[in-house]
Amino acid sequence: MTTPFFKARLLILGACLSGLWACQPSLVYQQQEAIPSEGWHYRDGIVFEAHIRDTLSLHEMYLDVRNTTDYAYSNLFLFLEIGFPDGRTLRDTIECILADRRGQWTGRGTGNLRFNRFLFRDDVWFPTEGTYTFRLQHGMREDMLEGISDVGLRIENK
Repeated sequence: MTTPFFKARLLILGACLSGLWACQPSLVYQQQEAIPSEGWHYRDGIVFEAHIRDTLSLHEMYLDVRNTTDYAYSNLFLFLEIGFPDGRTLRDTIECILADRRGQWTGRGTGNLRFNRFLFRDDVWFPTEGTYTFRLQHGMREDMLEGISDVGLRIENK
């Protein structure tokens, strides 16, 4: 036989778990692309295509970057071109900080791999339903960039 105290604790636990579940962001799109082991050539764009249905909600957009500890820089500049379903394009430059001023790698990871997630757009409203194209190119001063192992795009409902 259960006691009223036990039932109350069970009810509180259930309320807390459902509250945590409600706070989880709603994932709209997530995709990762591996960079060839020989490096990332500046002309080689990485393309993500996300079909967006929700034109009412606000969204958050993230870039995921995985780098090796052999990466020669503390940051990564990326050129982003967003293609809208109606043919319009938007261009932006994004800087991702991969190491602090002392040279310590940011993000999480073990061994020689580090993972960072960068919020690069907040309160994004997609005006049109359809397929949006996101094209990334590195903007570093090398033709062939070594040490970036993969790049990803994540879109969440806010």
